[in-house]
Amino acid sequence: MNAYQTGRAFGILTGIIIGLVLVAVLLRYMNTDHKMKTQYDEMQQIIRNRGYKYGFITVLIVEALLCVVTTAFTIPAEPIVIHFLPIFLGVVVQSSYSIWNGAEVGLNTNMKRYIVFAVIASLINFLAFFMAWRTGSLVEDGTLQAPFINLLCALMFGILGVVGLVRKAAKPEEEA
Repeated sequence: MNAYQTGRAFGILTGIIIGLVLVAVLLRYMNTDHKMKTQYDEMQQIIRNRGYKYGFITVLIVEALLCVVTTAFTIPAEPIVIHFLPIFLGVVVQSSYSIWNGAEVGLNTNMKRYIVFAVIASLINFLAFFMAWRTGSLVEDGTLQAPFINLLCALMFGILGVVGLVRKAAKPEEEA
């Protein structure tokens, strides 16, 4: 591993750690009781657990498919992009299932703060993607680069917002 790869790996690890700390701080802010742990009732816990199961199965299936595809073909994308796809799809499946079944909002969650956070996170990720696209660093030597993950994150928040809106329209009698 050369110095560039080592530095980049360290940068990615640092970004993950900073992201986790930021999420912990934001959870305290989004919860009305300022606790880091979001509280769910029994039915929400059952629904969320089922969503986690479906999300995990999605990750396994996509990873298995990627094992076959990457063995047979060269995918013109950085490994980080390829490995993020199953994570992205698993989170979308788990979250969509939870939203559709009314288990997305904890008992101590301030929904307005939650929505503001989701919109800001989506905009930041889209901006990072857009800047990489604009500067020409999204694709280098015919290979899709890591900033593509920012587009996936922005899309994830958009997809989850659409699922929430469709649920609200399909089940207007429930508080979504």
